[in-house]
Parts: sequence; C-alpha cells; structure tokens
Amino acid sequence: MKTARAYTLLELLTGVGIVLLLLVATGNVIVATLHLQALHADRALANRSAGSLGLRLQEEARSSTAVFLPAVDVMGGANDGPQGAHEVDYMRVRSGGGDSYVAYVFDSGAQTVTRYDYAVSAAGKTILDSDPVAADIDTFQARREGVEATGMVAGQPDPADVTILYGDPEVRGGNDVVVVNIGTVSHEGEPPVLYSVHLASRAAPTSLAVLAPAPGPSQPPGGSRTIPFFILRPGFPMSVPHGPMHGGSPGGPASLLHWVAAEGSVHVLGPGSPTWFQLTSLYPTLTSGTYVIKNADGSTMTLLIDCTGAPCPTFRPIPLALPGGSQGILYFELVSSR
Repeated sequence: MKTARAYTLLELLTGVGIVLLLLVATGNVIVATLHLQALHADRALANRSAGSLGLRLQEEARSSTAVFLPAVDVMGGANDGPQGAHEVDYMRVRSGGGDSYVAYVFDSGAQTVTRYDYAVSAAGKTILDSDPVAADIDTFQARREGVEATGMVAGQPDPADVTILYGDPEVRGGNDVVVVNIGTVSHEGEPPVLYSVHLASRAAPTSLAVLAPAPGPSQPPGGSRTIPFFILRPGFPMSVPHGPMHGGSPGGPASLLHWVAAEGSVHVLGPGSPTWFQLTSLYPTLTSGTYVIKNADGSTMTLLIDCTGAPCPTFRPIPLALPGGSQGILYFELVSSR
C-alpha cells in the first residue's frame, strides 16, 4: 500500500497566490467594464439632454411670434457671454389679446439650462414659473444673424432683411435667425459634443411690402372715416406759426408747400380708432397701401393709405405734435432717402 502524499507549505502558498492573482485580475476587468459602461451612460445622458434642449428650442420658435436676445436677462444681469448671449427669449401674441414671454437661461456654474415664464410690465420683468430643462451643458452661446448670412431662404440669392417690431425695440421678429451653439460636458477626457440650432419664428417673411386683409365686405361693421395727413420733410420746424400750407420752401419753387413732402389721407374701415403705437410696432414705416391691425377686443381695423397725385413716400407712422398745426389733421415725418 502507498501512503498519500500531502502538499508542502510552499506548494500550498503558491496555489493560494495564483488564485488571488486570478481573482484580482478578474475584479479589475469587471471594475473597468462597469466604469466604461457608466461613462457611456453619462455621455449618452448628456447627449440626450443637449439634443432634447435643441429640439425644445426649435419647437418654441415654431409657435412664437418673435425670437429675440434681450440686453438684460430675467435675473436682471447683462445677457452676454464670451461669444454670445446666454439667454434666448420668445414672445407670443395670444389670440385673445396680450403677450406672453419665455426665456431659456444658461447657468455656467451649475451647467444647466432653465426655462422661465415671465410677464413684462412698466416695473420690469416678473418670473411666473421655472422649469429645469437640461443638465451637463458646458456651452450655450446665442447670436443673431441676418437672412443673407444663413442662406436659409430658398430661391433667393440675395434676400432682403426684414424686421418686424412688436412694441419694444428688443422684441424683434422678421426673417433673421437666432443661432444657438450648445456643447455638452466632457467626461473622462472624451471630447464634448457640439450642436448648432437655428431658430426662426413662425412669422419669417422673405420680403415685406404690404400686409393685406382677407377678402371681405368693403364696409366692415363699425363704419368708416377719413383722416387727412401731411408728410413733412426731415428738419421741419417744431413750431409752425403760419401753418404747413405756406408756400416757398428754401431751395424750391414758390408753389411747393413749406416742408410738406406729400398730402394724403387714411381711410379707416372697422370699429375703433387707430392706435398708432400698435401700428408702429407692426409696421416700422408706411407708404401707400392697405394695412390691418387687431383691436384689444379681437376685432380688426383696416387702414387704406393713399396720397394725392402719386404714391406716398415712405414715412414713420408716429403722429407728430406740432404747435400751430390744424385740428383734425395728422402730421408724419418723411423717412430720408439718404
């Protein structure tokens, strides 16, 4: 009979060491795999967050009347950054009257973007609601570009810039585009992902001459009235003691009315009286044509503008207060051609 041979202490320690090495190597592989999966998950989450933010910005633009970059953000600070604004705002004209405002604000410290609903009054901006919409955002830069720079108007090699004002010099609509660059946070040395989003409001015309009303009766409810006006040349005297009908402008024939570039009338169809501030916010300048504005009660008012003997030269639709001017007559200033 043979006696079973036992392991020596050296053999036992060697075997245990090999097993420990295998366990350590296997553990390292598992840890590295889990870390890589977590890295990919964080990166995918950041990409989804930035991508969702871009889609949300575009959806807001499609339902907005104007996309603009205010000089002051909703927090009361300057809306600027290293290469552009850190806040993008939207304005909507409600069908029932009134405006609503939305702002997307980037916080570089928290690396987040928050959506704010706010109201505008004489006292300033009042935040109504807030909603975090994106995290892990390292870059958020917004700038405004003219339509000729973006090349987004098909079939027009040299499209004209069109600006529509909505009662505030900052709240600008038209066919220009707000470009927003969004960058994700870099994870474990991985390069960030960059997105570029182009925002255009739902009212983005390629050119703008006259906005005409829909076909309808020539005499809307509410009656009609005619308001005469004069278009005065730039440099007119603020005091008109002798009235605007005086002849003999400097450098012109004696038959030329003093400071008057054209004489015309506004034929108003519909209820109410023209709100010239509202008209100015919709049409920065006017000439001969048909224009439509909406009253606070939802009704529409049509303005037919024409001048005597020729088309009206371009003028600013802000009535001038002239001491000595005739009652019942409006005075406007000519837009200089120079």
